[in-house]
Amino acid sequence: MDKARNDLSAAVPKFCLALEEHRRTPEGRVRTSQELLTAFFPHDEKTCTDRIFKYLPNDARGPIIAAWGIRGIKAALRDDDQKVQSVVHDALVAGDVDHTAFEDGLSAETLVRWLPLGDLWSFWRGGKLTKQGIHKALSTAYELYLFDARWFLDTIQAKGGSIRGTDVLADGLEKADLTAWVRRIHETGDGTPKGLVSALGWDKIVAKTANDVLIAVLDAMVAKVGLVVGAKLESRPKLESKPDLGGALGPIGGEKADGGIAEDTWSMPPIAAGGASGDLIGGPSGVPASEEAINVILEDELLISDQPTNMASPVSAVSTAASEPKPGVLRDRLNLGRPTGRR
Repeated sequence: MDKARNDLSAAVPKFCLALEEHRRTPEGRVRTSQELLTAFFPHDEKTCTDRIFKYLPNDARGPIIAAWGIRGIKAALRDDDQKVQSVVHDALVAGDVDHTAFEDGLSAETLVRWLPLGDLWSFWRGGKLTKQGIHKALSTAYELYLFDARWFLDTIQAKGGSIRGTDVLADGLEKADLTAWVRRIHETGDGTPKGLVSALGWDKIVAKTANDVLIAVLDAMVAKVGLVVGAKLESRPKLESKPDLGGALGPIGGEKADGGIAEDTWSMPPIAAGGASGDLIGGPSGVPASEEAINVILEDELLISDQPTNMASPVSAVSTAASEPKPGVLRDRLNLGRPTGRR
């Protein structure tokens, strides 16, 4: 079998696997099997888009297709991307495979091993996130050391940023809960960030904190670990024409995902807003850099001066002026006040 795209022993793939496995349980159903089919293989009677099988090698997808009974195992192991897309599309339209069978055939481990992790995160994140789902995501990420307690307390905020850290956690607690939290800290004698979080516990943190506050922490954590968000998976995405098997088009598997994500870039951190590769480090356009400003000073000096000017003198003057403290500055910084007169 080909080498998998994602190493399931690594922390980020483990995190995504835990979320996908939890999504398939009654308490973790933030997205349904129908939504999985719609997101990763959108189709109608004439058109379809494959966002899943093109990432799977033949020895991974062949047995899945054969198990559905829509293709013999030998043929399924030989089929290229176009043929696989056509066969699966025909089966869906004919009703030979429904959304439940589609999800059951594609295990959580298969998806996490072969698909871009950003696409899987985007799919989960776009669901109706419940307390159970948020708890699973936060506790799993914490256990896998994707973030620590200090980072959590430094990141969590509410009410437009007016309260942060332990203030956010205490804001949602009733008096009895707050008293129990303080008592637990006293008993353990651990006032570190880890001790504070452990004393309260993820059950209480998730139950007593607003969902939007916790989801913002999850989003920050994903950016922190470099889990690139994949192409937005629309509920009604644009469909591609069904491939013409007799045409001269190249295999669909040779294309990138709709969002333009390279197959080996799930762990690359997203580019910061406004940080396009072509931007200059020197700041906004139109504002001269420091060397340009010095050149302007030199040119002005040369233009307006009637006497011969030493080219280095303006720079020296600037350096000297910057290094010499202004009268009273030290006194002001030391809050000594101004002298009121001789004693």
